[in-house]
Amino acid sequence: MLKVFSSKDKEFFDLFDKICLGIVEGAEVLLRMIDHREESRELALRMKTVEHQTDQVVHTIMSHLHKTFVTPIDREDLHQLAMRLDDVLDMTEAAASRMDLFCPECLPKEVRDMADVLLESAKITQEMVALLRNIKKPARILELTVEINRLEDQADYIRRSAVARLFREEKNPIELIKWKDILEYLERATDRCEDVANITEGIVLENT
Repeated sequence: MLKVFSSKDKEFFDLFDKICLGIVEGAEVLLRMIDHREESRELALRMKTVEHQTDQVVHTIMSHLHKTFVTPIDREDLHQLAMRLDDVLDMTEAAASRMDLFCPECLPKEVRDMADVLLESAKITQEMVALLRNIKKPARILELTVEINRLEDQADYIRRSAVARLFREEKNPIELIKWKDILEYLERATDRCEDVANITEGIVLENT
């Protein structure tokens, strides 16, 4: 039987929606950093602001969890969902801050590809989490979890291919280290989206 949550549960889902908005904005800011390197400092600061604001939302969720006796979803699932969503933006911000601090030279084409995959993953995560509000469309949620998994596989392939190419072609070892680090954080961000998908899938199976 499908579980429809009451109006008193609305605040939890509103807060999760806010986190997802931050995740999407973070991925968009990262893409702009890649396409407009001259704005790197300004955009890195914007990313930090988005990350800080989202952290505040996560803290609000934790506070509500401590104060709420009966939660709309299993308490541990809510906690893990908030943590993994927060991790997505943390990893995105880590990649952006390294782009700003390292000031790497020639931009590997794979970095743009990874950022595109991350933005797509962020948007799918946003839709997937929003659908948890009443779980009237469990089939759609499960479709989205499969797509998130596919995108994570794609990101992993891009990262491995990029690192292999850099080891073959990059003559400056410092540049290689810089981009390898940035690529790894981008891939970790998509990993965390996959974690969110796995938690969401479990929630759907427990509540339908």
